[in-house]
Amino acid sequence: MRLIGGITAAQRGFARLDGAQADVLRREGADDVTAALEEVGLAAKTGWYASILLYGAGGIATAGLYLLMPTSIPFGVFVLALVAVLLSILSVFGAIYLTNANWATHMRLSLGLGIFLVGAVVAGPTAVAFVLLPLFVLVTPSFLYGARFAAPYMVVVSVVTLTVLLKLEGPARLAHAWITVGAELMIVMSFIVAEQATRRLARLNRALAYTDPLTGIANMRRLRERLADALGRSGDEPTSFALFAIDLDNFKQVNDEYDHSVGDRVLRAVAAELSAEAGAFDLVARRGGDEFSVLVTEPDRRDVEALARRFSSAIVRARMRTCPQITPSGSVAYVPARDGDSTASILQKADDALHDVKTAFHTGSVDRTSSMRALEAEEARVAFISQSPRRASLDRVAAAVNRAYSPRRTGVEIERSIGRFRRWWSELNPMWSFSAVALTPAGFSLIVLSLAGQLHPLPTAVGLICGLGYYVLAGFGLWAAGHGWAERVMHLGFIVATLLTTWATWAAGPAGTAIIDILPVLVLYAIYFLGPRDALPYIFVLMTIYCAFAIGGDFAYGGLRGGITTTVVLVLAALVAKVRSVTVRFARTNAELSELDPLTGVANVRALGFRVTDAVAAASREQTVPAIVTIDLDQFKLVNDRYSHTVGDGMIESVARAISETVRSQELVARRGGDEFFVLFEHAEEDHIGAVIERLYDSIGHTRRRICPDLPSSSSIGVVTWREGESADEFLQRADRAMHDEKTRSRRRADRRLA
Repeated sequence: MRLIGGITAAQRGFARLDGAQADVLRREGADDVTAALEEVGLAAKTGWYASILLYGAGGIATAGLYLLMPTSIPFGVFVLALVAVLLSILSVFGAIYLTNANWATHMRLSLGLGIFLVGAVVAGPTAVAFVLLPLFVLVTPSFLYGARFAAPYMVVVSVVTLTVLLKLEGPARLAHAWITVGAELMIVMSFIVAEQATRRLARLNRALAYTDPLTGIANMRRLRERLADALGRSGDEPTSFALFAIDLDNFKQVNDEYDHSVGDRVLRAVAAELSAEAGAFDLVARRGGDEFSVLVTEPDRRDVEALARRFSSAIVRARMRTCPQITPSGSVAYVPARDGDSTASILQKADDALHDVKTAFHTGSVDRTSSMRALEAEEARVAFISQSPRRASLDRVAAAVNRAYSPRRTGVEIERSIGRFRRWWSELNPMWSFSAVALTPAGFSLIVLSLAGQLHPLPTAVGLICGLGYYVLAGFGLWAAGHGWAERVMHLGFIVATLLTTWATWAAGPAGTAIIDILPVLVLYAIYFLGPRDALPYIFVLMTIYCAFAIGGDFAYGGLRGGITTTVVLVLAALVAKVRSVTVRFARTNAELSELDPLTGVANVRALGFRVTDAVAAASREQTVPAIVTIDLDQFKLVNDRYSHTVGDGMIESVARAISETVRSQELVARRGGDEFFVLFEHAEEDHIGAVIERLYDSIGHTRRRICPDLPSSSSIGVVTWREGESADEFLQRADRAMHDEKTRSRRRADRRLA
């Protein structure tokens, strides 16, 4: 599994984020360090934990080497090692008692930078052995917080390292300074690139996990989280919000009399209009089917009654523009939050209020004058436009409305651009990062330094061959990544890069002291992109080669340099491996959530689209015939109308569970929306599907009777098989039509029985 490239098809879908919802998500990805860590699934104290490890390991290793080789290390360096150990101990108390605010993070990093600056003065000639130790200071801000946070530390460390190496006596001083500083910057810049990609991927996956795939507004999972946050506030800050419950009148008839594509347009239009009426800090969510909720902040400062009327008018506008033939109105109710409310209780109270409004409306005891006036005004406006010389028919009006809800309005253009970026990144990473960020600069350095004679006695031809070899390897990596071979050639890339570096170091003789710092870069890349288990052989081989050249090549302070560099690499490898595992798990979890229906836990329409696409592709290759079984609960609307949406939600959950328990584990159960489900069979077996449909009738009927014995318990179940040459979208559209046709036939059968 690769960090970015290997999170598979779970990351291929993108929700439509409307403006207000995107603003909320951006605000949640704040710039403070705690939010930066939480955005990729890391604990707020991760920076302190990293300091405990880095300061402690660096200090103990340096102090231990001093005790083993007291004549090789200045006493001042030993004192600084003890200071580092002390800072490690203090970081333990910092993790317990201090916050993770920006000032604390800068203080922690500045102390480490101070140790490095003082060490550069007191180390004298032995500084050559400690030049990679500043990575302890650089990796934390670059890997955890990003480029802007790490930039000042990168500048200071680079300048000091360059100055120290240029002042030291020895072969290839300029080349040594160039390559070592370049190696540090390559590692840091690579981590910054990876951090940015990981953060962006995590943010998008989180958006997918908390966004309704049809409408682009928040889903039930997000609504519950916001409610829990609002109700869980403590201290002097009072709970202050109102929860709106919204239901579209007679929406079921839209799907029954037309088809689901029309119903989907209505739902998207309503979601857009509700979002336009809501405030920037309000949350508009789709609960499922034709049910919406709006969490309104600070209701005491707003006219909530007027807002309810605006929501009613917004529903009328949206439905008149998309399907005016079916009761273009909606029921709107709200309840204020009270101290002592829980998420479940506030949702239940909102459902009860909505149920009362719908009951009163259907019995004629309440007058929706504002909604009716809005409806009449909208009808008059449409009639006026339809009679205009420039708009000869309602079809042209509909075309104008469709343009108003164009991809740019709904966010599809943003979705497509982000999708292109993620597909590109998924294909090229990790080979792209390895070749472009590591191999290309290394090859450039070898070519330039060889031509300038700064790596003497390295033959110029050998330097050019190795440098060009890096470029060829980088180009091959890009080509392979573009053809989907990135993972298969990853090991080849590391092996060839190791051979080229080893050859150049051996051929350079004493000047090889400048080249071997490329090897730790390869080690950390292997840890990050291959994972700890696959990287273990590279760690052993590359660090063995490093120490062999450092000691056997009679480089300055070779033994000390090998020991310090090995410690640096192992400690950073442990830190990177741990952070990598957490971020991968976090990204995978959000990716999986993005494909689950938040109410039932079965697949959502996003996951259904992915699986149908894969099934159609496999059918074309393997000559199989996928099939989709469509399920619609007859007269389900009566459950919400007679009882409440909470009871309806409970029935939907129970039916989803019953369906899942009836089919095989390899068959995908997906909630199409509302009370509609699809079951995907990747290989249609007529006898098996027929038996499953019979069991589905029984299990669904039993479930419905158990919950609402006084209401109809039947369901409309159909099946559609894939036709050769049919695309995944066409297959799904035909399944929607089949569901509609089966529903119509079921209703006619019920009418004949009543007659």
